[in-house]
Amino acid sequence: MTANSSPREFDGTLVSTPFGAGNVRRTTQNEYEKLLDKYDSEGVLVLTGAPTSTDSFRDTLDEVLPGAATPYVTSPVVHATDVLNQTDERVILSDALRRELLHRFLDGYEWETEYLRRASEQSSFIEDVDRVMGTISWQDISPSETPELREITTALDAFHNWLAEHDHIERGQLISEALAVLTGDDYDDIVDIDAVLAVEFEEFFPLDRAYLDALTADCELVCIAEDDASVRRTWVETGPVTDYVSFSESRRASGVQPSTRPAATAAYFAEETVVNDPDAGSVSVLAADSSGDQLAAIANEIEELVEQEGWNYADIAVATKQSGSTVTDTIESFERSGIPTESATITGLGDDPAIRELLAVTRHLAADEDDDVPDHGPALDTDRLARVGEMDQLEDAVRWWATDSGLKERIAERATPLDARSQFGNVRRAFRMAAFLDDTAFLGSTWDSYEEMLERAHEYASQQNQTSATDLDGGVRVDHLQAIKNTTFKAVFLINLTDSEYPGDPFLTRLFPTERVASMPDYPGVTDLSDTDVDQTFPTDSTASSRPFVRYHAEHARRCLAVGAGVATERLYCCLYEYEDTALEERAQASRFLTAAYADLPWVTDAADPQITSEQAAEEFLLSRVDNALADVRRANSQDVTISLDEVEAELGEIQELLDKSGMRGEELRKALRARVEFANGEVRR
Repeated sequence: MTANSSPREFDGTLVSTPFGAGNVRRTTQNEYEKLLDKYDSEGVLVLTGAPTSTDSFRDTLDEVLPGAATPYVTSPVVHATDVLNQTDERVILSDALRRELLHRFLDGYEWETEYLRRASEQSSFIEDVDRVMGTISWQDISPSETPELREITTALDAFHNWLAEHDHIERGQLISEALAVLTGDDYDDIVDIDAVLAVEFEEFFPLDRAYLDALTADCELVCIAEDDASVRRTWVETGPVTDYVSFSESRRASGVQPSTRPAATAAYFAEETVVNDPDAGSVSVLAADSSGDQLAAIANEIEELVEQEGWNYADIAVATKQSGSTVTDTIESFERSGIPTESATITGLGDDPAIRELLAVTRHLAADEDDDVPDHGPALDTDRLARVGEMDQLEDAVRWWATDSGLKERIAERATPLDARSQFGNVRRAFRMAAFLDDTAFLGSTWDSYEEMLERAHEYASQQNQTSATDLDGGVRVDHLQAIKNTTFKAVFLINLTDSEYPGDPFLTRLFPTERVASMPDYPGVTDLSDTDVDQTFPTDSTASSRPFVRYHAEHARRCLAVGAGVATERLYCCLYEYEDTALEERAQASRFLTAAYADLPWVTDAADPQITSEQAAEEFLLSRVDNALADVRRANSQDVTISLDEVEAELGEIQELLDKSGMRGEELRKALRARVEFANGEVRR
């Protein structure tokens, strides 16, 4: 993609700020104070580039807003929702309900192109085409050159028409539909603001910019764009945002040198900038043998920060490169370690015991004959099942089960307060799904239909919800890097810093091979590239590849690391593992970006050996000694390395002596150690 030949013209001011979260916060506060000198806070609307950063900017501006007033901070999609709620009677579908209706709409859809006909036979097809449709819908574009993309767009238009016939609208349509309202005759009845401050302007999509233009037809406009910081927009559009816009006034905010080591490391990732050691904060490389050991080491480090530093779990974030299963796996690993978590992009339906119980009830009631009743899941009271099955309304039936079976009380008793809040939220989602079927005549209010919907929501719980803006409080934040941009945490763990992940291989969709996507000029993402596109988008040059497509996405991965590093205010942990979790135990190479930082930045150091801060960590440490010893012996056989059996014997002897002194607890651990050895030798016993 290349810059537009005729940039969108704004009657307003563009303020460019040097890279760095501190520069952005300082500039945002300064520009906001200038607007407050002229207008009341109620008349100043602040728009962020993504819903996940609204809370952070609200807190930033609350520091300079006098009195008890609250800054008016939202995002384009949330503001568009408010506009349509005033002017449109259609029901706005949640991400889960939209996904459900799309699956039902595409089931049996007749595709014309041979490629899509063949692809539709694969079990993952609807999920794959759903992702492409979602991107097209959010960008409001119409691919014109690739036949398959044209057909997907035709199917999407038909889906939107089908929704409209039933008075529904999906969230991907919100901004384009609200834009039509703002450019119509109802503008004066809807817009009642004096000024708009657009922050994270470097992340505004073309449709976002069009919406902003219409919204500020009669308002003062100030936009703040951070240099070399776009990760969301540069996934679909090359170059700086200034290539696509012009302003009646432009100026540059002053910047300061990074004041902490995490901030200086972020600047290095973003711009290859090497500054003097700030002497504040720390950047540590936390390495482990395997990816599972990596998460265990992070969990132990988190517990140490909470115990030794007196921090709260909410002061800590763990960031992955992508959303989806990586986030889910991390959350599950932490919860097994007793660490509470929260996420703005992942629902908890996947491993929620309350949802599993409701699924078991639904499966029983959806079964036609006794032979079809599943024999897995929790034991269920047959009399209660019979009564639920006799109820006319699904929502009434599901709510009655949750109350009469004591599900709500059991959630409160067995879960921590944060987990209980999450489970109650998931149960409310299940109630809303049942109510949706009751109120939507064309779907059918049956247990079969509810089972299909709940199963699908359970299956796709790990998918990213594009418009989530959850009110989070209390747990370690686990999300992908883009979702934590412009937030702040005392400690941030960047995980999986291996070369297979950063940069990794370019990936845009499973629907088409990457090589074909790279040659699609109308794919809704950055594909057809030149060397100039790469150079104009990124100031860094850290890969030896000569292909612009590979170079572009490598530098994009590096910029994601910059965004994540800039979130940490005191401690940054760069986490990786040494061996892949495969039968051959291939060695995992450290990310080339981390290797370069380790060489160029003297404050990037190896993490100290962690202290054991809990009984569980002590047990895991003890048991892992046997695992590590056995792994070393296996590796010696397969990789032609030498180990000292005397050292292994001495260490195991020390463990035995320790267990002899530990009484009954030591005997229990001795049995666990013996079981580990027997299992490793292929002996399985109770």
